[in-house]
Amino acid sequence: MKRLRLTHWGGLCLMLALSNACQSSKSEEKATSGATEERANSPMAVPPVGTPPVAVAPRPASASQLQTLAQRFDPIIRGAWVTTGYLKALQQSRSPLKAADAVGAVSEIHINPAARAGDSLVLTVGFGNHEGGAITLYYRPGQQPNSLATRYRDYESPGSYAELSYRLGTRDTTLLLTTYSRSRRALHRAGYRRVAGAQVGTLGALNRAVNQLLFVGSYTGADSLGKPAALQFAANGRVKGLKGFRNYSVNTDFSGGPGNDIDHLVLDSHTKHARLMGYSHRADTLRLYAAGTVEPQLVAGTEDEYTLPVLVRGRLLFTLVRRR
Repeated sequence: MKRLRLTHWGGLCLMLALSNACQSSKSEEKATSGATEERANSPMAVPPVGTPPVAVAPRPASASQLQTLAQRFDPIIRGAWVTTGYLKALQQSRSPLKAADAVGAVSEIHINPAARAGDSLVLTVGFGNHEGGAITLYYRPGQQPNSLATRYRDYESPGSYAELSYRLGTRDTTLLLTTYSRSRRALHRAGYRRVAGAQVGTLGALNRAVNQLLFVGSYTGADSLGKPAALQFAANGRVKGLKGFRNYSVNTDFSGGPGNDIDHLVLDSHTKHARLMGYSHRADTLRLYAAGTVEPQLVAGTEDEYTLPVLVRGRLLFTLVRRR
């Protein structure tokens, strides 16, 4: 068998650079898993081909009721929202890889009330932080206070339906997406936090939140040769101090495929000189590493089956401490 070699694999780098910044588009109303509230992070279920739609929306609101609902909800729910369960796991682990299972079925929700047509508003959403899609929100009262009806449902629970609501706190507002059974029992509830500065309607709020939690700030330290280094990471993905690079993108999609083995970021994705870097956090210290791959290997006892390339951490490049 050929000896394992650590190499900078151009094809993988390009593929990761492209996939890290893009999410595929899926059709509206992809379902959650048929889970109880304790199974908040189970995979989503896709309805079988030919499954008839489930009518779950209540009667349309009257013109006066619609106006009242819009005046009440629009100022509160507008914005880009990211699941709080994921943000909590990320804050505790300081690792998108370790927090990946907490992302939930719907990872982010974008609400632009100005796009409402009649009593319907199409929301841009991220499903499992892996693909994009849409959910229709109806300006029709739900069964709970502060809730509106949606077309989002769980195909593993016939007759289920979901509502979008909010909870006002002393400091923050929490958005809630709750799925109910036919008997009106709560099957699943996920909370969401608004992300400041995120562009509404374009998936990327989760990545901006990750940047804010893990990277944003000014750092000083040294490179691998002991020379002084000063780097700045911004919430919008800009980086200063890394010679030859202007942008960074933190990988947050570990749903499958090669290159999902370590926490890493992509520098200047969508360019010919895109580069991968591994990283680790400990308190205020950020370490950046070279990243390479172990080449695909022939599986023992086979003639043409190969293992997937594995992304691994290489030598230490920078040791940095966040100053602000």
